[in-house]
Amino acid sequence: MKKNTSSSQWRKAAILSLAIPLAMGATPMEAMQKIPIAYETVQTNLKIISAKQINPTTVEVLFSDNQRMTFDFYGENIFRIFQDNNGGIIRDPEAKPKAQILVDNPRLPLSALHLEDASGEITITTAKVKIQLDKNTSLLKVTNLETQTVVLEETKPVAFEKDKVTVTLKENPKEYFYGGGVQNGRFSHKGKAIAIENQNSWTDGGVASPTPFYWSTNGYGMMWYTFKKGKYDFGAEEQGSVKLSHETDYLDLFCMVDSTPTALLNNFYQLTGNPVLLPKFGFYQGHLNAYNRDYWKEDEKGILFEDGKRYKESQKDNGGIKESLNGEKNNYQFSARAVIDRYKSHDMPLGWLLPNDGYGAGYGQTETLDGNIQNLKDLGDYARQHGVEIGLWTQSDLHPKPEISALLQRDIVKEVRDAGVRVLKTDVAWVGAGYSFGLNGVADVGQIMPYYGNNARPFIISLDGWAGTQRYAGVWSGDQTGGEWEYIRFHIPTYIGAGLSGQPNITSDMDGIFGGKNLPVNTRDFQWKTFTPMELNMDGWGSNEKYPHALGEPATSINRWYLKLKSELMPYAYSFAKEAVDGLPMIRAMFLEFPNDYTLGTATKYQYMYGTDFLVAPIYQNTKADAEGNDIRDGIYLPEGEWIDYFSGEKYEGRCIINNFAAPLWKLPLFVKNGAIIPMTNPNNNVAEINKGLRIYEMYPDKHTMTVEYDDDGISEAYKDGKGVTTFIESNVTPKNEVMITVHRTQGGFDGFVKEKATEFRINVTEKPKAISAKIGKNKVKLTEVASMEQFLNGENVFYYDAAPNLNQFATKGSEFEKVVITKNPQLRIKLAATDITANQIDMTINGYRFAPADNHRVTSGTLTAPQAQVTDDNTEAYTLKPTWSKVANADFYEIELNGMLYTTIKDTELLFDGLSAETTYAFKIRAVNKDGKSEWNEFKATTKSNPLEFAIHGIKGETTAKCQEGFEVERLFDFAELGDVWHTKYRVNALPFDLVIDLRTINQLDKFHYLPRQDGGNGTLLKGSVSYSLDKEDWTEAGAFEWKRNGEVKVFNFENHPTARYIKLSVTDGVGNYGSGRELYVFKVPGTESYLPGDINNDGKIDNNDLTSYTNYTGLRQGDSDFEGYISNGDINKNGLIDAYDISVVATQLEGGIDESKAAGEVSGKLEISTAKRSYNKDEMIEVRVKGVDLKSVNALSFALPYDQQKYEFVGVQPVNMNEMENLTYDRLHTNGSKALYPTFVNLGNKALLEGNVDLFVLKFKAKQRVTFDLQMKDGMLVDQKLNSAKF
Repeated sequence: MKKNTSSSQWRKAAILSLAIPLAMGATPMEAMQKIPIAYETVQTNLKIISAKQINPTTVEVLFSDNQRMTFDFYGENIFRIFQDNNGGIIRDPEAKPKAQILVDNPRLPLSALHLEDASGEITITTAKVKIQLDKNTSLLKVTNLETQTVVLEETKPVAFEKDKVTVTLKENPKEYFYGGGVQNGRFSHKGKAIAIENQNSWTDGGVASPTPFYWSTNGYGMMWYTFKKGKYDFGAEEQGSVKLSHETDYLDLFCMVDSTPTALLNNFYQLTGNPVLLPKFGFYQGHLNAYNRDYWKEDEKGILFEDGKRYKESQKDNGGIKESLNGEKNNYQFSARAVIDRYKSHDMPLGWLLPNDGYGAGYGQTETLDGNIQNLKDLGDYARQHGVEIGLWTQSDLHPKPEISALLQRDIVKEVRDAGVRVLKTDVAWVGAGYSFGLNGVADVGQIMPYYGNNARPFIISLDGWAGTQRYAGVWSGDQTGGEWEYIRFHIPTYIGAGLSGQPNITSDMDGIFGGKNLPVNTRDFQWKTFTPMELNMDGWGSNEKYPHALGEPATSINRWYLKLKSELMPYAYSFAKEAVDGLPMIRAMFLEFPNDYTLGTATKYQYMYGTDFLVAPIYQNTKADAEGNDIRDGIYLPEGEWIDYFSGEKYEGRCIINNFAAPLWKLPLFVKNGAIIPMTNPNNNVAEINKGLRIYEMYPDKHTMTVEYDDDGISEAYKDGKGVTTFIESNVTPKNEVMITVHRTQGGFDGFVKEKATEFRINVTEKPKAISAKIGKNKVKLTEVASMEQFLNGENVFYYDAAPNLNQFATKGSEFEKVVITKNPQLRIKLAATDITANQIDMTINGYRFAPADNHRVTSGTLTAPQAQVTDDNTEAYTLKPTWSKVANADFYEIELNGMLYTTIKDTELLFDGLSAETTYAFKIRAVNKDGKSEWNEFKATTKSNPLEFAIHGIKGETTAKCQEGFEVERLFDFAELGDVWHTKYRVNALPFDLVIDLRTINQLDKFHYLPRQDGGNGTLLKGSVSYSLDKEDWTEAGAFEWKRNGEVKVFNFENHPTARYIKLSVTDGVGNYGSGRELYVFKVPGTESYLPGDINNDGKIDNNDLTSYTNYTGLRQGDSDFEGYISNGDINKNGLIDAYDISVVATQLEGGIDESKAAGEVSGKLEISTAKRSYNKDEMIEVRVKGVDLKSVNALSFALPYDQQKYEFVGVQPVNMNEMENLTYDRLHTNGSKALYPTFVNLGNKALLEGNVDLFVLKFKAKQRVTFDLQMKDGMLVDQKLNSAKF
């Protein structure tokens, strides 16, 4: 589990200077008498009057304005600081629904608390911490008494504003900050600002599961005790200053003082709970889809099924075959059971299945909840027979609500108790009205599942984490688009950062929920996620199927190989997962094992340690890939020590950065630390296939190393009561190349533990040892050498020298990939007979051990000259430099030194350095290397450029009300080409006054724009006018006027208050010569903010069918629904609080070739009417509601709401009559408030026939559930044309 080496410890001295601006609290009686004070921006001139201890753990400080600050100690090194200027007493944060951030018993004993008031200073001391408060300034300083270092020091008083409290601390030059939860694309925050809010932005820079906790290398951590949104600025706004704020009106935070990351994380866990240990099946791949909702119709562009035909999926009844969980309706290949069969037939590992992951899916098609529970149980029984557990996706409710139909009814108790559900995944609905909603939900399941599931260990995946989530659930990073390198790139630091935030159990969709069909990206995603806790295939939402075999060969073979490898590494992974409960996370930032100036920042954000022994460096971009996806990886940092390429056996010396690492399509850059002991098991497809009578240890003997293997039943909560086993394994290499291995007796026990186990060793060598001896307990074992792997596998007390281990064992039979030869260094394999491992220690001695792989990098002999390198202007950017040089005779590779780091194994004659600072000079040294040695160093320097256009918005379009001169059209104003082309209005035609309307194409927070006139300030230079902005090009807000001098200088217009807009309008009233002209116009967004592309609901930077899929699921969603805010509300483009035909049309008009606006039809008009054949209907009678178009003109899309009482009506379906080729997106929506409404919605995809005139359009069919008088009324009706003009009815 954890190797006994010094590199595993935090070796950096913990020194700190931070400061914490504080204020005050009140005792209960005094709080009642306080009168609320007016908010001030900053509390100034405060002095401390007195301090007193009010109970054994608490000190109260009285300020000169009669306010109070409370220091409440939760142990020797953790204290809470509370101040409410409105007189409120110390309390838990408000939560609706109620949720609990802290555990039930968050306090540890406090030996003594000393308070001293002397020499103008208040001092509060425990055995580990000293707090000093300057009575004159009220500023605070905290010292770690164990290290005698100041860890926290405030620089300003606390700022109290209306609904915002800000704490300002000192930042040290070499201080680094980590935490904040799932901060996409980031883990080291020095010089950055992070949002502590669930933005439901699931791409780089967004935040999905925030945590109001961070920690510093100075030796302290902080957790705000709140559910309110926050922002933590670690020197972004002001270097040397840390500013922390939350949208609350009182201060309530915890401060933790300790000297190591492990200790600080455990302080956080003391307060909020230890992370869950995932059940073993949770480490296997999961498959998620809806198998109780959709229809499958033959389509030549669809997905290929077992019957040899292709089918296309639809959420609406398209006349196809409706799916079901158990395939009992002549629909087996579309069932959830078929998924299990599919994985088995492709020999793919599968641990769990969610059969209802889709809006409106449910898990049964009977008339009652109990009938549907039985349907779910039938699937569960089938799944468990094949080693697979089942779970459920939860849109919102967990418990029964009588008003909800049987299809969408939920009862978590029956699901767990009767159907055997063991997995729960919560979706965006669980964000709810504040972060307590998600915590409340996972806590509910976290208690129900063990109680009603025979002490079953909950496996919960949440989208909405907060402090405390980790004690119940893991987190999932949200809906993203696969098939792109960006998907892998930003997830690597995201996973690292989650672990540093106390949330070690993190996952994401395999190759994204959307997109895909990019074979290299697909395989690379499977590769690196082998070394992560969880994997899940989110199928059915995007247009591409999501199976590990979906892309065919060679992806099928490669993905199978890595899934099998993940299964083999279960004992290793599970041991470190157990350590993560109260120690370091499984996915470890490099600095956790190897802290130094290089690893503490962002330089190693694309690699990590998996436990103590594996260094994982994923392929996250196309560097120099060939057509088959074979590539290289640059910039792999190898720390001190020796590192072995796991797939070849090549050995590397550490303390360097290797480059040009060959990574064929099948190969993940994966290194194992020399000395590693890796517990393994047999390759398997699920937990049931693990051979409990065998344990395997792969070893790389070097000096003296040790590890701990942990095991338990893998399925229950019993591990929390100590029901588990540990095994210590040691390896020692003597100066005489003798390896001595000891597997100590296993300690502990648990129900189902198999004591009788055979033991297999896989010793990595480069030549056959001279002799091997072994003892089981006190008895010597006679080992027999065998001649084949088959004999070895079938024997006991045997050994086999495998000269060329075959790694390509799981390729599809008959595939081309099966022919690929993939071997590694020799292995000595030893297998000892089964014994009681709790009673007998195993000792083994190997004489003549040698592991000295050939150096395949240094092969050439001959003299070397120093390379002559340079960085040309073409290779110089603001944040990158790329040195180039000519090939040196006899050189095998090159080395470059920069900032004390050695970049080695460079086989190309160029290397890109990124992540640099703008306008900074860098000094390089370069030399050539071969078998005989190294050349002299050659020194050179280069300076990065400035980047004045870093935040300028690209892709802008414009139009003017004045005609443009041919060849000088307005697009020239936005092409980022300052020389050689200009925009100019029509010659010899008075253009004034005119409007220049700028379409940013994205929604941005506006900072300023730069207008570059003609260099001579000549004809057309804009002189006077006004500026307005808009979101929809209809409602404009004036931003101010401009009046510029006639010259060639850059003109700047600043937007006050940084408004959010898509459109900018310049209303020009004066220009030189009555013309308009310009070289360029740059619009700048606020630095650090993101651009939003309207309609890009899944936030992947483009509009495609994946966005339409999301809109299909969210049609009819309203403001007030629990899943509306954030991710989905961004899709409400017309901002009417409803996902309607207008919003969907923004996407639909851009699909299938899009619409040429110059050829689009005229403006929309008309209305819809509904009618029925009669007014009164008896129970069970069908009601047909005819929808007719009246005076329709240019209708490209339509929608309306039809609210109805679900006790009276049951929606049956929609029958199109004259809808041309419009897509039917009608949605029968159950709102969070319990109301029901049908949302008939039809849109054209691309340029299709429009609806015109007076025409019967479609029929809505309902069934009367009792005798009713039909009185349903349409509301929120909307017609939309091709130009996105709309008409309401």
